[in-house]
Amino acid sequence: MKNEYKVPVAALLRNPGSRQEVDLEVKAPSGIGDSFYGVRQGSPVRLKATLSSIRSGLEAEGEIFATEEGKCSRCLKDIKRLVKVEFSAFMPLEKEMEEDSPMSYQIDEDGIYPLSGDFADFEGLIRDELTLQLSMIRLCKPDCKGLCQKCGANLNEVENHSHEREADPRFAKLAELKEQMTK
Repeated sequence: MKNEYKVPVAALLRNPGSRQEVDLEVKAPSGIGDSFYGVRQGSPVRLKATLSSIRSGLEAEGEIFATEEGKCSRCLKDIKRLVKVEFSAFMPLEKEMEEDSPMSYQIDEDGIYPLSGDFADFEGLIRDELTLQLSMIRLCKPDCKGLCQKCGANLNEVENHSHEREADPRFAKLAELKEQMTK
């Protein structure tokens, strides 16, 4: 089965100093965001990158384009927006990942994605870069007013929304006393 995230780079690796342009259109991998907001698994993602061959592997620089979907954090309106993420990553050769190598790298280091033999695998890079750009608070518009705390009305859609001011229950006895005195 062909992995759509893998790009053959054997010729590039044999020629340090050379470059290769990559233009991938793939389906988004799982794990980018959550059920409330993120890039949905299977939605289209485009990766445009320049791979530069160096002695110890590849340097990758480029952009990822995707569509984020979900709900506004304040008013729960559906949001769908295109995003562009710029990235820079290092893809070391497998032999550089060995512990006794003078330039050994940890797989979990940011921006390091080891090569899989003669292939550059972009799945982890796409997932990581798109996940990192997700905001904790997502708004349908910068000045979203949210929902009314009492009735749940969308304050962006209702003008001059208000409720009668309720008396503080701690002063209920005083209100009764006032009523008795005014009779």
